[in-house]
Amino acid sequence: MIDQMEHPMSVELPLATCRHGTWTGPTALDPTIPALCYFDWVHTAGADEEDENGHVSNISYVRWIQDATRAHSDFLGLDRAMYERLGGTFIVKRHEVDYRQGSRSGDEVIVTTSVEEIRLASAIRRTRVIRLSDNTEILRARTEWVYVAIVGHRPTRIPPLVHERFELVGKLSRANRERVQA
Repeated sequence: MIDQMEHPMSVELPLATCRHGTWTGPTALDPTIPALCYFDWVHTAGADEEDENGHVSNISYVRWIQDATRAHSDFLGLDRAMYERLGGTFIVKRHEVDYRQGSRSGDEVIVTTSVEEIRLASAIRRTRVIRLSDNTEILRARTEWVYVAIVGHRPTRIPPLVHERFELVGKLSRANRERVQA
């Protein structure tokens, strides 16, 4: 699973891109099994993101997770205006973040995120942050997002359009996810 995956830093990446395959890079798509889409978002840490200890603050890392998620959704045509038309939006229910190393202002990182599971009214995302200069893993995260009605903020079913957009990037059951990543 995620522990066995590496990310190639020899590849020139645009500011944001969606690719099918594994953490290590694109692979040929097999139409008989679902494929995860890994969305890569490149960011350079700013001086305003450092804390009093001289490294990027935990708050900034969580913001990167959220910014990469938003960029991925926008990439799929699910921007804020679309969610407003649909009458709902995703909010974070839970973040699990494992910090591996620190980073500093000026570090260029790649934030890679993927939707690994879509449920009735929620989705699970995995995110990984790698420092590009030395291929060091900064953090790994698992986030549960809940789809809520914009009016009233109560959980509601994810609309078919949202399912379809994320299904394009791989709605996987646990059994299929194991098979794809093996």
